[in-house]
Amino acid sequence: MNLLCEGAGTPTVILEAGAGGSTIDWRRVQPAIAATTRVCAYDRAGMGFSNAGPLPRTASAVVADLEALLQAAGLEPPYVMVGHSLGSYFVRLYTDRHPRKVVGMVLVDPSVEFQDRRFEKVSPGFAQLLREDRAIAQECLRLARAGKLTADLPVFKECTYGYARDPAFSDLLFEVQIKRRLSVPFRQTLLSETDQMEEDSGELVAARHSYGDMPLIVLTQAPESTNAYPGMTAVQVDAMNALWMRMHDELARLSTRGINQVVANSGHYIQRDRPEAVIAAVRRVLEDSRAPTH
Repeated sequence: MNLLCEGAGTPTVILEAGAGGSTIDWRRVQPAIAATTRVCAYDRAGMGFSNAGPLPRTASAVVADLEALLQAAGLEPPYVMVGHSLGSYFVRLYTDRHPRKVVGMVLVDPSVEFQDRRFEKVSPGFAQLLREDRAIAQECLRLARAGKLTADLPVFKECTYGYARDPAFSDLLFEVQIKRRLSVPFRQTLLSETDQMEEDSGELVAARHSYGDMPLIVLTQAPESTNAYPGMTAVQVDAMNALWMRMHDELARLSTRGINQVVANSGHYIQRDRPEAVIAAVRRVLEDSRAPTH
């Protein structure tokens, strides 16, 4: 497994990427946090530069890997856990299992348990979009297994959401990233992680407990525009935006010190669009976790 640590100090900040993400997702955030404390990003099995792991890629499997990684690397608690999107499932489940090891948390536009069911209730057309996304992911996996998936195929761009070339990337790094996304292990892992969200949701609900007064910041992207989802009305998109806020408010209430903060001028990848907002949230949680409580 690929682990990248920078800086020194405690607590150690652990960065967990979203679906299909890697250590590179945190490139605009990690160096600034390293000026304050030790901060470690890692690639889950099958993602980034890490070898693939056994299927299915459940939240429990991911957390077991993380537990083993922290031990093997000698990264002692306490930790501040930072999770983006689907990565929030994994940092939350780790925290539920190891509450004494985690002293703070930042959730970056996090996924929420059973979110797809809830979105479908306010916008019935959302279910069809999910089916189309999964069919595209399956097609990319089929093509990869056949050795026919190439970066110039339109379907590749559709099944590689959240990825665009950073102008700072060298040609070599860009080629490495593309090659990984064309690989069977990556495509299998990504499809498995997203397919497991329903099962993982049940596990999160079963494991969930109050975080007490642990510092917790939820960062929510700016509302989606009314034309964000093909085939959906403005009313439906507005309803989905409102539900996303309510779900993030629910997560914030897991701690008596939890807050949900909307980040203006940002999309789902807040760490890319507004890295300074993520940096500020992590620094605030670090400061609050170090402050004496009475």
